[in-house]
Amino acid sequence: MIIVTQFKKIGALVLVNRDEVKSSSSDPVFHTRSLLGNDSDDIHVFARHLYEHLRINKPAVFGISLKDYSVKTLTLLKEVLLEHSLCIFGQIVIGPPGSGKTTYCHEMSQFLQQIGRKVAVVNIDPANDGMMYTPAIDIANLITLEEVMVNYHLGPNGGLVYCMEFLEKNMDWLFEKINHFKGHYFIFDCPGQVELYTHHNSVKNITEKLVGFGMHLCAINLIDSHYCSDPGKFISTLLMSLTTMLNIALPHVNVLSKTDLTERYGKLLFHPSFYTEVLDLDYLLDALNEDPFAHKRGLKLNKALVELIEGYNLVSFIPLCIKNKELISRVHAAVDTANGYIFGSGEERNVNALLSSAVGVHFAGGRDTGFEEMSTDP
Repeated sequence: MIIVTQFKKIGALVLVNRDEVKSSSSDPVFHTRSLLGNDSDDIHVFARHLYEHLRINKPAVFGISLKDYSVKTLTLLKEVLLEHSLCIFGQIVIGPPGSGKTTYCHEMSQFLQQIGRKVAVVNIDPANDGMMYTPAIDIANLITLEEVMVNYHLGPNGGLVYCMEFLEKNMDWLFEKINHFKGHYFIFDCPGQVELYTHHNSVKNITEKLVGFGMHLCAINLIDSHYCSDPGKFISTLLMSLTTMLNIALPHVNVLSKTDLTERYGKLLFHPSFYTEVLDLDYLLDALNEDPFAHKRGLKLNKALVELIEGYNLVSFIPLCIKNKELISRVHAAVDTANGYIFGSGEERNVNALLSSAVGVHFAGGRDTGFEEMSTDP
């Protein structure tokens, strides 16, 4: 419920509901009903925009006193709401080494800024010394991998684990930094050590504390698409993705990255949709059993792995070539759906304008960079 009044006047009590049913329109559908007081159209318009831009997903009562109901006042009100939003949105970018996490963070931040968002990229990878972006917050100001390795005689992997555990114990430092970026959308660039996501608890605990701080987060799990060219590697990728999803326990988007490079590692055995949608894995099992290395593990084990993945039925992928703005937009839309982000004013319009001006990049042979448009030999 939202109370909207004019300065020094009795207000109106308006009930605003957001339609949860998906419609053919890309815009959310809101319903307003006046429960008490003024029932003018202006009151309903302001109540609707207040509800949308406060970005909340639970019942609440808000009151606001306005000098007038002009478009100028409404615009200023939106800016104030976005600047002092009650919710903070962002994405946690994870994945194995070399999957393109830092490049993704840079390109996604550029994309979001072009459509009107204020973005803060947070580097929490203490081994990240090749950043393409300037981090708004950098874990290097708290702890560095090099000093941990020297002072505690640890190797790179042990040092990374220590750094994550240290960050987990010093989250107040991170919260204080985040508070300096009111109204920003956050992208967290994470380490590439897989065990931090599959069975170690520090990253999971960090994300839980960020959620408790009021952040609406989505995990972006980047996987190099060249693993699709080998049945054994693809099964391993599916198992790792599934384990990560269950351990991190956040809204999750799996992404096959570098789709413009996939065919450099050989032709795919199946249509690309087989890999993105993770379709009937019995076909993959047949190919896996023909692999001499995988065959050594035993046919029963291969079958058990496939049944485990299909039993959970959780893993699917979105293809991504970082040079292709349309594919970036698809990932961006999936993330916004997963973490509940509500479009800012004019943002959808900006997305369409950006895509209409984008220049396509193509495969050798004239094929589009979209992974789903790739073809295989019959």
